Amino acid sequence: MMEIKRKGSFDFPLFFLALSLWIIGIFLIYSATYFHESGPLAGIYKQQIIWVAMAIFIIMAIISIPGRLFYGFAYIFYAISVVMLVMALVMGVSAKGAERWIIIAGFKLQPSEFAKIGLLLALARYLSEKTVSLERITSFIIPGLLIGVPFLLVLKQPDLGTAGVFCAMSLPMFFWGGLTVLEVFYIISPLFSLVFSAIPLILSFGSDHGWGIVGAIPWGFFFLTLCAILYFARPSMFIMIGVVASSLFTATITTVVWNSFLKDYQKMRIISFINPQADPFGAGYQVIQSKVAVGSGHLFGKGFLKGTQSKLSYLPEQHTDFIFSVLGEQFGIVGCTIVILLFLLLIVRGLILTQSSRNRFFNLVMVGSVSIIGFHVFVNTAMTIGMMPVTGIPLSFLSYGGSFVLTMAIIVGLMLNTRASDHDF
Repeated sequence: MMEIKRKGSFDFPLFFLALSLWIIGIFLIYSATYFHESGPLAGIYKQQIIWVAMAIFIIMAIISIPGRLFYGFAYIFYAISVVMLVMALVMGVSAKGAERWIIIAGFKLQPSEFAKIGLLLALARYLSEKTVSLERITSFIIPGLLIGVPFLLVLKQPDLGTAGVFCAMSLPMFFWGGLTVLEVFYIISPLFSLVFSAIPLILSFGSDHGWGIVGAIPWGFFFLTLCAILYFARPSMFIMIGVVASSLFTATITTVVWNSFLKDYQKMRIISFINPQADPFGAGYQVIQSKVAVGSGHLFGKGFLKGTQSKLSYLPEQHTDFIFSVLGEQFGIVGCTIVILLFLLLIVRGLILTQSSRNRFFNLVMVGSVSIIGFHVFVNTAMTIGMMPVTGIPLSFLSYGGSFVLTMAIIVGLMLNTRASDHDF
């Protein structure tokens, strides 16, 4: 630590931004649970303090490790994380309809959190040695397998939110690894096709009559736009056929998946995003109560420990996934803006550090780390104000949870290690 400090490589702004967010999170967790005198939520802020202290220790430990070791053991870290995911499916502890936790030496761990780290290091290692391009589709076989294995294992739990994190962190890393913006668009175009083809299915859910030909207009407009882009961009025939075929396939299979594979609670989460009032006491309850909490905070909030939605426990999971709602109710728009600015400063600081690193592996680790943090912040805050479906993604640094705190600590540690190890590797 002293050696790193002497070299001027320890990035204090990044560290203090993360620490500030953790401290804010502890106060918010306390305000969301202090009125519980007994039960599992009583005094959990003390546990969060212990985890944050452990997080600081982990950060210091990671930045003391030579960065080349993370490069050398990247695939081993990945393999361990996959084994833990398999253990979660075989011998995991079920909660809220999912097998997400395993117990090791008395500690309850969420393997999907650590899988983010395993995939981050493995993908950074591969992309630092190999370039990828849609013109060489075989260049995606290995990274596709690296992403696909944990993606499917997490999806099996089921944990759609974490599966989305894997994709969200991979795309910026592919871009940093050599893909053009247009190639990234080609890759995600099937997702757009899925969304536009699903719109009429979602809106007609529970109705006796479908939308008919009118329901095909949104997807049709997207598909024509996609074809126009392909015409003017003039990619190879292989890419053109692949992009068109994948979009057609996605649009076709959406109906089958909606009717045959999605569970009712998953459908209701999507429906409640469009119209929370459709199930106000079920899937839409969290979103409605969250919007009420955030909206009731107005400009400056009701004040610390004065949130009625929080104190009366109208908002489920208010110390974890909906901690941003607690912030909005008690500190208003001003408090939310300050916290979001802290997140932006941390993300921008991370991106600035990529400019000072000469090592491709460290650059990719930094981009992936920033993407994980940014995706969590964007999805969670949008979810709490009803702009996105409830996916169970916690808010970086603020949400309660040991595995999540330790995962954020490892990510921050890797970001700081990137700066410190650039001189030695």
